[in-house]
Amino acid sequence: MKYTGKLRLTLAGVLMAGVAFGATVAQAAPIKIIMSDDSAKVSLKGQTFEKFAKEIKNRLGDKVVVELHHSSTLFDQSDQVQGVQLNAVNFIAPTTGTYASLAKGMNAFNLPFLLDTPEKFSAAMKDETVRNMFVPALEAKNVEPVAFWINGPRVLGYTGTKAVLTPADIAGMKIRVQSAPVYVKTFAAVDANPVSVNWGEAPTALQTGVIDGAEVTPNAWKGSGMYEMIDHLTLTNHMYSYYMVSTSKSWWDGLPDDVRTAIADALKAATDWNIENGLKMNSDDVEFMRQKGVEIHTLDDAQHAQWVSKMKPVWKELGEPLVGKEVMTRLKEIAGAAD
Repeated sequence: MKYTGKLRLTLAGVLMAGVAFGATVAQAAPIKIIMSDDSAKVSLKGQTFEKFAKEIKNRLGDKVVVELHHSSTLFDQSDQVQGVQLNAVNFIAPTTGTYASLAKGMNAFNLPFLLDTPEKFSAAMKDETVRNMFVPALEAKNVEPVAFWINGPRVLGYTGTKAVLTPADIAGMKIRVQSAPVYVKTFAAVDANPVSVNWGEAPTALQTGVIDGAEVTPNAWKGSGMYEMIDHLTLTNHMYSYYMVSTSKSWWDGLPDDVRTAIADALKAATDWNIENGLKMNSDDVEFMRQKGVEIHTLDDAQHAQWVSKMKPVWKELGEPLVGKEVMTRLKEIAGAAD
């Protein structure tokens, strides 16, 4: 059987149509978005991730498939950044210090009594001088910072009859801290005795007198049940715990413009929800503990100024070597604590 020219053209048309159809199908395939959360679904961060995923689906519908994994079931705290770098996960939100191995200057965000309100932290994250300190370093490692979520203010809970309101009041007290230098040096600067104890061992340490108190967020005090073991809670708010939401720079830059815009809008909605509800949850937890008999104390302006004065040597020791004098000067200006 001979193929005529007309038949050959017809077959070519069918083949080309098949190729075109296949390309259309490929283009229509949904984009998979994978999120890894190292906290429980019921936590503030877990709920914020749920809000983020829902907002994406509301905006993009069948254009995307969103996979959300809670409780470190996909990546844990130690390997999630590497997962982003390798494009194995698209969104993570660990604490800012988790990124310090890629951009060491990020440790400066945890300096005590510096960026100690969401407003100050937000201003710092928008500041060009501050951003130039860490964003290029992260982007060079294929990590794109896209948002910051809050966990809450760190506050001081303790036993005894005396309220801690000034640095002099805490002298000699044994305070449970994380082992990182910024926590140890913060309480050494006010002549307390910082004791590095795993959080899981803190209740026993408090009950047996190994420690007199600890410094964590209100939601951690309530969630752990340790509020039942303390007499006082001073709202020092000496540090604010934040999470940095990041994605793979190569994946983010490669998204279609409309999809990237929709995800960014969804992320903003989730971030707004996080700030509003994070502040409310921590405030509600403080009120809950007040109702349970814990004495709640706040610092007045003069007392707060005394704490700030005591922390300036810590800023100099741990801040300037990390970020340089120019960035530290800018951070102090944002904090309203310039020399």
